[in-house]
Amino acid sequence: MSGMSGSRETSQVQPEPSRFGRYRPGLHLSPFVRNYWTLAPAGEPGACRRQRVVPDGCIDLLFARHGPTEDFRVFVVGTMTRPIFVDLAAQMEYLGIRFAPGGFGHFFRTPAHELTDRTVPWENVSASSALVEQVANAPEVGARLAIIEASLSQNLRSAGPGPVPAPVLRAISAARGVVSVTQLARRAGWSPRHLHRVFREWVGVGPKTFCGIMRFKTALRTLRHGPSPNLLRVALEAGYYDQSHFIHEFNRFYGSSPSTVFQDPAF
Repeated sequence: MSGMSGSRETSQVQPEPSRFGRYRPGLHLSPFVRNYWTLAPAGEPGACRRQRVVPDGCIDLLFARHGPTEDFRVFVVGTMTRPIFVDLAAQMEYLGIRFAPGGFGHFFRTPAHELTDRTVPWENVSASSALVEQVANAPEVGARLAIIEASLSQNLRSAGPGPVPAPVLRAISAARGVVSVTQLARRAGWSPRHLHRVFREWVGVGPKTFCGIMRFKTALRTLRHGPSPNLLRVALEAGYYDQSHFIHEFNRFYGSSPSTVFQDPAF
């Protein structure tokens, strides 16, 4: 028929893309909560996509369920020093609270180092199931986030500065991790040993490891946004001693060498 044209390819129904959202916390929680996020992976029911999750210096509270009529399963994902691989199931609902470094302890009494490199059921951290039930019964994302904000506000142990000095965290961020523990301790007015103890309890790792994670994040960001950049240049710009040091540290946090980033399905 003369009124119809086009190829079979363009007329096919395209698969629905995965839906990801990121939301800012209220101003009163922003020093302690980095963001809230939601994810609904696309695909046929039962399908899974393996996702590499790399260290970022944060602790997450993760809600997950198969559908709106089910209860959420809730986990605390501690600060990571190595990558993990997660099978994201299609038709699942995921909702996360990403705490700023040192922020988790403002709401929960579990020391951060007890969660490091672990995924812990919610009931191991909190005896209350009220939040989980309220979030499960909320009709949509906005209502769930409002419930979470209200719960966090109610459970905020102290709105004042945390034990990890903000100037130290700002110095690490400004230097993109290229700063010594001695310099950070001097800025805090503490001994390096005391700084390590506070970081371990509140962030989950010592300041040296935390700086290494920040430096790794800088290098990974450069690799992901550059057109096949020179690895030596990336290493030196990120503050590594040489390419060998860069590859060793990158392997630690990413799970494979920098050159494999471009073959990663999530790249």
